[in-house]
Amino acid sequence: MRTGLMILASGLLALSAYAQLRDVPPNHWAYQAIRELTRLRILEGFPDGAFQPNRPVTRAEFAQAVARAYRVIDERIRQLEQRINQIAPESPAAPQPSPLEARVQELRQAVQELQQLRGAVETLQRLAQEFETELSNLNVSVRDLRRDLDALSARLQVEERRRNRLTGDALLAVFGTHSYDGRSALTYNGNAINPSGKFLQSVGVLHELGLQVDVPVNARIDAKATFIIGNYLPYTRDAARDADSLNVNTGAYTFGATDVAIWEAYITLPMELFGREIQAQVGRIPLKLTPYTLQRIDPDYYIDSVRYDDGAFRADGARLTTTLGGMNAELFLVSSYGVRSNTTRFFPIRFANHNASVNASVDQMAGLRLQYPFRAFDAPANVGATYLTAGVGRNRTFDHILNTVRTDVNRAEVLGFDLSATFSDLTVGFDYAVSTLLRGDNRVVGSRNTAFDVRVSYPFNERWRGALGYREIGPYFVAPGNWGRIGYLYNPSDLKGTYFNTSYQVADNLSVVLAVDAYTGTAKLPFNSGYQGRDRVRRIQLDAHYRYNPRWRFHLTYENVGWEINSLALNNQRGKPEWNYLTLRAVYQLADDTELSLLYQYINTDGKGVALLSGGPSPAGNRAGVFATQVGYRF
Repeated sequence: MRTGLMILASGLLALSAYAQLRDVPPNHWAYQAIRELTRLRILEGFPDGAFQPNRPVTRAEFAQAVARAYRVIDERIRQLEQRINQIAPESPAAPQPSPLEARVQELRQAVQELQQLRGAVETLQRLAQEFETELSNLNVSVRDLRRDLDALSARLQVEERRRNRLTGDALLAVFGTHSYDGRSALTYNGNAINPSGKFLQSVGVLHELGLQVDVPVNARIDAKATFIIGNYLPYTRDAARDADSLNVNTGAYTFGATDVAIWEAYITLPMELFGREIQAQVGRIPLKLTPYTLQRIDPDYYIDSVRYDDGAFRADGARLTTTLGGMNAELFLVSSYGVRSNTTRFFPIRFANHNASVNASVDQMAGLRLQYPFRAFDAPANVGATYLTAGVGRNRTFDHILNTVRTDVNRAEVLGFDLSATFSDLTVGFDYAVSTLLRGDNRVVGSRNTAFDVRVSYPFNERWRGALGYREIGPYFVAPGNWGRIGYLYNPSDLKGTYFNTSYQVADNLSVVLAVDAYTGTAKLPFNSGYQGRDRVRRIQLDAHYRYNPRWRFHLTYENVGWEINSLALNNQRGKPEWNYLTLRAVYQLADDTELSLLYQYINTDGKGVALLSGGPSPAGNRAGVFATQVGYRF
């Protein structure tokens, strides 16, 4: 028997600190298993830290490894049981820990540890049968650890249903802008700042109360709903319109009266269809697929409301999910027309990129999402496919910057494919999508309407991680996804090029992230209608996150965007526009459930002769500032 076998088997069952793969080359047959098990802290090598994968191992040595692993896992189960007793006492009269959010987080961590231990326990039970004699000689009495894990899992499920299901949050924020030297600028939200120069000339107060109800209807059916009272939704209004920033109504953000809205409300229940069990969600449901097919744009970069940061649209209808021979299938049929509050329709689904859009939002949509996990060359992989079709209303137009392509678009389709795989520490991904605009059954826009993205990411060590990718976005690709932002322009299009991002943990309390984009025009449109090969765009963004102490956190962001326009695509104007944004956010933890946030952003943009890329109302230059203060409370 080879030590490689010991690595694959007893390695599942032995606790490890951080072993070094010093003598296991990346092309070794056991490398993938050793690396994964080491990461899970359930594998150790020989006393010197080596693994010696080709060294013969005796049956007695292997039995000792199994026995040692049994003791380690048995101890971990006992420790986990003690943790569950602390956060979920068996006696209803026992005091319940608080606050609720910390308790729920502890439960989630316990569930994750249960899932990791379950695979190790199953392997141990099989090995114990093979080495029953040797284990008996070592005075190891093998118990049914799977029974213990199942009992703990049942405890957690009961606690999840027993815990308080009514939670909420309250937000109070002051948002305002001011100008420098009588100049204006466009904010991240595409709003023009008043050039009066007065520091407090455009201030508004935002408030919102959210109530979340999550209750079990019975043993198999759950109901969830979120109710909102406030003026934040009227403030954001049609947030998705930011994708069409070159044609945006710069006065769209307003501070309105208090509103009442149902953010989401649905039940989750199992049902049987054609002899197969299906999970169903019915009501106002969250809907999110992939960045190039269906994913919502963040509606606001200044007010930090976690509820709206999940990237999911809300729509009325149903979603059915099931598994077909190892393939996960999701079918949905929804309408977004009725997703509105008393005063506004919030977060409509709109087909758009940063310079082209269908001038109406979706009324109804149906789609199918398939995902199939598999192993390629002994590496985990996943392939997915998405199709959706949407009605966008009658007599709609599809506009490109200064050129109306066609009119009367009333239907849109998106077809997407995605693939991801992890080889050793290297993760690769690929996305391809095509959007088609139709009038009835006839294609209106069916060319120059594709996008693809290929990327790789790699953790160089525990502190340093990087990713490199290449994407190409056609000028008429208008899927309702979210694939990026440049300054206040969302979802860049008519461009192709590379992007790079890296993160580094400088210290336990300090991390930095660097993102670099470098694009050229696709040259798919005439020389006076779209970016050409001689046109260039580059973007650099640097983020630093620092935790001063348990209560104070600081976030600093600098973004620089520059163009080199050599064609006649932008009103026959050439130049090298440049935008700069400097943002500082400080967050103070007033209590375990209360935070104070202070933000200031300095904006300096200059179109340098290209009016459409001025970054503000004046082609000669725009300078202004944004400030926001908020207090958030969760209960």
